[in-house]
Amino acid sequence: MPSNSISRTMKFLSGLALVPIPAAIFTSGVVLTYGYASGLIFSIGDTRQLIPIFTGIIIGSIIFSLIGFLLKSSLQNLLSLTVLTVILLVASSVIIYLNSLVLSSTNAMIVSLLMGSPAMAISQLLRGRSEVFSRVARLVFGAVQGILIIVFIFVYALIYELQGQVNLYQGPMIFLVVSLVYLAVTRMVLSGSFTTFFPK
Repeated sequence: MPSNSISRTMKFLSGLALVPIPAAIFTSGVVLTYGYASGLIFSIGDTRQLIPIFTGIIIGSIIFSLIGFLLKSSLQNLLSLTVLTVILLVASSVIIYLNSLVLSSTNAMIVSLLMGSPAMAISQLLRGRSEVFSRVARLVFGAVQGILIIVFIFVYALIYELQGQVNLYQGPMIFLVVSLVYLAVTRMVLSGSFTTFFPK
């Protein structure tokens, strides 16, 4: 394989490890924390509601992750997406409380879709110098982040259910701690090779 192809592959893999993976872990922690704090988890009274909830999570995770990566990385966009995320989460909280934690399938899907909005700001926050990647690469990064969020939340929900629905708070805490540790370790391990491809 030519050296330039190897360099491009290493650059892509380094970017993958440094941005969408930790962003997905961090976002999953934030989403689960919101689901716990807002009382959404306690509004599920019928297992049939799980379908619209996961539908909303799937759509929201993908869309918001792609938005975060496709928009130009800048402080202005980070602040704008953070404000938009707060607005969307407040809107979902209003829906929950106006319905007194008794959500229809439609409302459950809307709320769970809006819960994915932190993916926008988090991807912007962790992107750093990812503007050097092509739009296609950033599209892949956004898709990877969205898919991982879906997988992480689904796996945690399954484990939570199999364990008898106990200690819900541990899930968000674990994701948040793991994301910080992962981010710190990968930054230290890959920073040398990463900066090789991104001269200042």
